[in-house]
Amino acid sequence: MKKIIMMALCIALSISLISCGKASVSKSRESSKHNNVIKWFDCLNGDQMVWDGVREYDLEEFSGVTFRWSSEKMEAVTDEKIIPLYYGMPIWSAYFYDLTGDGNPELCSTLSFGSGMIDNRIMIYDYANGMSYELSDRGNYDYILNMQDDSLVVEKRAYMQDELIEFGELVFLNNAIQIKTED
Repeated sequence: MKKIIMMALCIALSISLISCGKASVSKSRESSKHNNVIKWFDCLNGDQMVWDGVREYDLEEFSGVTFRWSSEKMEAVTDEKIIPLYYGMPIWSAYFYDLTGDGNPELCSTLSFGSGMIDNRIMIYDYANGMSYELSDRGNYDYILNMQDDSLVVEKRAYMQDELIEFGELVFLNNAIQIKTED
């Protein structure tokens, strides 16, 4: 009887693991807009990670372009080509927000990076101008992006620790990503 129960549990576990690995495709037009911030997804704050799947998003500001996410890369897809934007291990989140003030939203993400020594960092990709910006300090701090009170905020923590070092709004000043803290 114990063997039958163990076998049934193994089969049930196998089925659930197989169904978790199936590719899923989602195409969104608008997830959540606040103060010009568009949340596409955030797996560190409630959205499900689709490890073997794909997510796609179209923005009216970039006609003819579909942004495509898989757990390890972000791409821009047009009729002519696929443009790699950035990589992560994985890319945990994606928001659209006009951080540079040029009238076009940038892709803003939290991603993990590394092999053996892994850190969390923030990547901003300015698709309109083909530029990327990163907020990272490997081995010293981890950075996590999320949305709070209708704006994008950054949590700066001691590397691989829960200790919050700094918290504030994500801003772009002097050609760099910065954390604007309350004075």
